Amino acid sequence: MTEQDESRMPSASSTRMPFIVSSGIEKADSVTRKLIRSHARRGKTRKGVGTTVKNRSTNKKTDIIRAQLGPLKLEEVVETYTPLVPGRIGLNLYFIKFSDNVESLTLSNMAKVTTVARRVTFPLRAAVGFQGDNERWGSPFGRDAIALHIMAFAVQGFIDKVLRHQDNLNLAAILHFQEGLGLLRERLLGNDNKIKTSDSTMGAVLKLASIACFDGDYETSKKHMEGLRKMVDLRGGLDAFKGKSLLLEMLRCDLGISLLGGSCPVFFVQPSELMPPYPEKLLPIPFDGISSRGDLKQVQITDDGLKMAWSVLKKFCSFIDLGVQTQRTIRPDLIYETMAAVAYRLLHMHFSVKSIDEAVRQGLLAFCYHIFLQWQDMKPHYCNFTAAFKSCILSIECSDGVSSQLMLWLLTIGAVSLFHISEEVWLRDGVKEHIGRCQVKSWRDMQNILKSFMWIAVLDEQPGRDIYNSLFGCKICTGLC
Repeated sequence: MTEQDESRMPSASSTRMPFIVSSGIEKADSVTRKLIRSHARRGKTRKGVGTTVKNRSTNKKTDIIRAQLGPLKLEEVVETYTPLVPGRIGLNLYFIKFSDNVESLTLSNMAKVTTVARRVTFPLRAAVGFQGDNERWGSPFGRDAIALHIMAFAVQGFIDKVLRHQDNLNLAAILHFQEGLGLLRERLLGNDNKIKTSDSTMGAVLKLASIACFDGDYETSKKHMEGLRKMVDLRGGLDAFKGKSLLLEMLRCDLGISLLGGSCPVFFVQPSELMPPYPEKLLPIPFDGISSRGDLKQVQITDDGLKMAWSVLKKFCSFIDLGVQTQRTIRPDLIYETMAAVAYRLLHMHFSVKSIDEAVRQGLLAFCYHIFLQWQDMKPHYCNFTAAFKSCILSIECSDGVSSQLMLWLLTIGAVSLFHISEEVWLRDGVKEHIGRCQVKSWRDMQNILKSFMWIAVLDEQPGRDIYNSLFGCKICTGLC
């Protein structure tokens, strides 16, 4: 290539940001000075920059960002995730050395998976169309080495067990787990009392509890939560964590372990701890008293505390449906406050095993688990809660005092939250029987009955329709189906 040809070739730099080189003390000529001034003004005069910067700063202060998020299939998570298998140097040899900061592959995986994990682990939050601000709703663990090692183990376990249906974890995941436990043990035995109860340390213990619960080891998960409770007390109680995502995750984990494992929760059990208050906007008000009484009469509840829990949760469902229909943002605190206020009260209630009140309590607990705690498309292991729910429903099914409409709602809630209906003959037969008694002729008829009790369409339209279709073989569903 000749020098002349080379000089004719356009360069990316010359078309966008030319370099101005000065090698003397003389002033630049007028053309060069004009070019310098034009580039100096470019950032100030470009249209839209001010608005963009302003919007960016506004978004940082915004708690909620509206988004249209459809249901996420679990298989989609695999596409964003790179396995944690270290690079091979031979047939069975690996580079197996993790730094305290965790290798870059792990950090990359955490960033990619976290984006979709929130949608999988809290479907309601995604279904109503909002995502949290990155800083506020990000991981409470930060970049702490202990937490990242344990998080890497947890994510790989989820990918292997749930999505790839592999019983054995890969070597890299086990090494992360061992490294994380070793570092955690060193920290707790150390002399730095402040870091022992730091958010990052508590986040690591919380993740261990969550992993054990996910694996169905409720005894181990409960021990982790008891240790976490001691850390909370050393920090001054739950009030010290207000406004932090760590508080939400602690309560969710506590409720899940207590509910599935059949044990008492570790929070809100001491006499000095007041129950979380019901959100004020969900409390019954005079002008809707008539409709509320009609609902409660249909449900046949006798206990006042249970009546209040039912009314609050039903009104919460109405708020969610209204927000989705009008495209208005639901304040996230309303979701979390409702979860804590209703679920903890239900766990502390006790009724006769064969009473309608107990059946309704079990139904509300299953509904709370479904909308606040359940991971998308995942049913729990057979556990204390599933056994108690089944026993309670079967004990009142033959009762003359319970309506077929209520039974249909209870059975359907059990099917969408706790059981695979294809594997449970009693559940499948029960739903079909009460569909017949209620003279249901289409999915729309069934949906109207479910909505008259408690139902969140944006979350359960498709699962409910699938249940109906599985029983009556409707292959192509129209609006009348």
